[in-house]
Order: sequence, then structure tokens, then C-alpha cells
Amino acid sequence: MSYNYSNMRLLSQNKVDLLVELVKTSFKMRYQNSALGILWVLIKPYSQFLVQYIIWTRITNFQIPNYQIYLLLGIVMYTFFNELIILGQMSLLDRAHIILKVNFPRQIAIFSALLSALINLAINMVFFLIIAVLNKVTITPLSILYFLFLTLIIFIFGVGVSFFTSIATIKLRDLKNVFELGLFLLQWLTPIFYSVSSGFVSGSVSDYIAANPIGIVINQGRAAFGITGQINFQLMFAYLLGSILIFVLGWVYFNKKVKQIAEYF
Repeated sequence: MSYNYSNMRLLSQNKVDLLVELVKTSFKMRYQNSALGILWVLIKPYSQFLVQYIIWTRITNFQIPNYQIYLLLGIVMYTFFNELIILGQMSLLDRAHIILKVNFPRQIAIFSALLSALINLAINMVFFLIIAVLNKVTITPLSILYFLFLTLIIFIFGVGVSFFTSIATIKLRDLKNVFELGLFLLQWLTPIFYSVSSGFVSGSVSDYIAANPIGIVINQGRAAFGITGQINFQLMFAYLLGSILIFVLGWVYFNKKVKQIAEYF
């Protein structure tokens, strides 16, 4: 009995070690031969914030309190969502050279890719919190805990979707471009630099935008820090259950199809 337990413990430790190594390798490969290296984690969302802030404060007259913080958090959260979808989608293809040589649970490839997005979010949030404090936004333990809860919802959803898309993209490579285009269009249909109540959009379009799930989660992130809106824990708990359902369905689908992927590499 103790022998079996020791084997199981060793096997679990090996999986953790492999996951850590894949995450490290992912970071190294992503920023290899880059002069700025990991600083690109910050440059991308914060440069986008700077450009959008200058443009929209000059073109429009949004009556949104703490607009700079409102905009920055929206960009940081949507960037996290975008990276989860794209990195998860490409996780198997990007690691094909390892998958073809080493026998390990293929789910580890998914998690290693998405953990990179989670690390990027953590780095961006450190700087966001500093900027928020400088702008006199009240940060409480409840704010942090609720934001972590929202992050968990998005992450579980991202893993579940990646179980489907990573398999599909191996068989149909054009899906990478389709998803990138879709995420670009979705960004404009998500209240990142505007709010539905600001009058920037009207009519039936505003109804669709107001019902956009990722937009709702982003607004809940803003509510967590008292930027705008009210916390709706019941709704987010329902979102958590939905994310778990997608995760479970994706897990079953992935386990069924993953053994057939080698022939498509």
C-alpha cells in the first residue's frame, strides 16, 4: 500500500515539475532574443491604455468617474481573456515537438500555456494597484478577494474553451486567424473604453453589449474596486458554474480526441 502511494506521489511530483518546466520554457521562447524581454508584458496593455486614453478623452466627453482607472482595468482584464483564448488555442501546436517525443498528460500543455497568461495578469495587476492607489481608489481585502474570484471564473472558462479549440486548431490551422479576428471584433463590443450608459452606443446594439458576458465580468472587476457599478456575487457564482460546466465538457472532449492528434502535426 505504501509502495503504491509512493509511486502515485512521485508521478504527481513529476507532472508538477514538467508543468513548471513548460511554463519556464514558454516564457523563454516568447521573449527570446528580445531586448526588452518580459517588459513587453507591461508595454502592450499600458501602451494601448495610453493611446486610447488620449484619443477618447479628446474625442468624447465620457462622464465616467476615474476614467483612467476604468479604462486601464478594462484593458488589463480583456488582455488576460484574449491571451487565455489565443495561448490555449495554440498550446498543442506550439508544443508539438515535445508532444511527439515525450509521453505525458497532454492537459499539462494546456495548463502551462494558460499559466503564462495568469502570470502576465499578476504582473499587470501589481502596477494597476499602484496606479489605483495613486489615484485614491480604495483597495480593500474584499476587493482583492472578489477580483481573484473573477479571475478564477475567467481562467476556468479559458481552460474549458482551450480543450476544444486546441484540438480543432490542429486539424484546421485557419482557426487561429478566425479567433484573432473574432477577439478583435469582440473587443469593440465590450465596454472597455466606454460604458453602455455613456451614450456611446444606443438602440439594440447597447442591449447586446450590456449582455456581453466578458463585459459583465469586466464591470464586476471595476465594481470590486469601487470604480463603477455594484458587486453581484450571485450572478458571478452562476458564471462560475457555467465555466465549470464548459471545463468538464471540454475535459471529456479533449480526453476523447487527444490521442488522434499526432497524425495532424
